[in-house]
Amino acid sequence: MLTKFAETWLRAAPQNWYSAAALKAWIIIAGTFLVAGCSGAGESADKNRVFYDWQVATGDGATGFEQLYPPLDLIPDPPLPQYMGVTVLRGGVHLSRPKDWMMRDADNTPGQAHVQYISPNAYSFALYERPDAPTDPWRDIMNRYEDDVQSLGAKVVGKRVPLSVFIGQGRAYTIQRTVEAPKRPLVSGSREILLRSDHRVILVQIVFEGENLEPVDDELLRVINTMEVL
Repeated sequence: MLTKFAETWLRAAPQNWYSAAALKAWIIIAGTFLVAGCSGAGESADKNRVFYDWQVATGDGATGFEQLYPPLDLIPDPPLPQYMGVTVLRGGVHLSRPKDWMMRDADNTPGQAHVQYISPNAYSFALYERPDAPTDPWRDIMNRYEDDVQSLGAKVVGKRVPLSVFIGQGRAYTIQRTVEAPKRPLVSGSREILLRSDHRVILVQIVFEGENLEPVDDELLRVINTMEVL
């Protein structure tokens, strides 16, 4: 299971790879959203429609996509927020998430189930069910995922870093994408984690606008540490 350590990893350059100890959290939390020629970083969080389109957020009523899982609840423990344990992806994942996350999108289609949350702290967190068989070799699962990323025009700039969650083993990636914009293209980055158990393969995706996730590193580290892929 992941453990917390010195926080300097949050300031790492996107293409640097570090010792196993540093990688335990760096690959998960140090997601970036690098904006070229854009003043978005100065925009107030609640006006940023990339992360705060509240008209499409489904809020707390989406019981068809998440069910309460009290063993992973946590009362507020400043600076950590209150967490609520939930079960998502058709019963396949137990997740301890900040209570103030809003569900933005979700689907329970077998083999394509996903759930995406947005945080008031200006990041998004998503889980996607992968079609891979959990009995497939890691190399095949990783190769298919990397082919999918590249087929969409994205670039893999860091890959195949081993890690684990509370239940499940994973491989972490750094992904860069070019997004068309009126003035000039924007370059976005995310941390993406392939996780597997005996029964399923999922993808975790964390996207953040800004230089790093230092203000919420502890908040997200608990989410990853306690995740159970069933």
